[in-house]
Amino acid sequence: MSKDETQDDYEVGYRQPPKDTRFQKGTSGNPKGRPKKSLDFDHELIRESNSLMTINENGERKRISKHKVAIKQLIKLAMTGNTQALRMYLDHHQRAHERGDLVAGPQPNNSGKYDKVKNLTDEELMWIAAAALEKMEQESGEGHVSNTE
Repeated sequence: MSKDETQDDYEVGYRQPPKDTRFQKGTSGNPKGRPKKSLDFDHELIRESNSLMTINENGERKRISKHKVAIKQLIKLAMTGNTQALRMYLDHHQRAHERGDLVAGPQPNNSGKYDKVKNLTDEELMWIAAAALEKMEQESGEGHVSNTE
């Protein structure tokens, strides 16, 4: 029998689709494949915080990571008197110094320098912020600190 004769005898119907619409040999039924697994929150957070954004700082355009922008915003809020931001900044600053001290090895004893920030009152936090601003003014020789950063 030739191909022409077998096609004439083939009857299209239930569970017998036309031969030209069947899956082609060598072609996958799922050409795109399985969709990629979505990233979990931690990986997505790290990826997004490492992405760059453009900011204006002192009249200059800079491209820095969003993580650095968040740190700049936290410090800006802390210096403008937001006690919650100041408490968070000092707590993280304290932990960063402690980790740095562990890496650097034994250093002279600075007992009391890194007291727990959570135990400080709002008045004490504001006093620390005011002292830091005054020190910045003295070092820069200017009469005030601007919030342009």
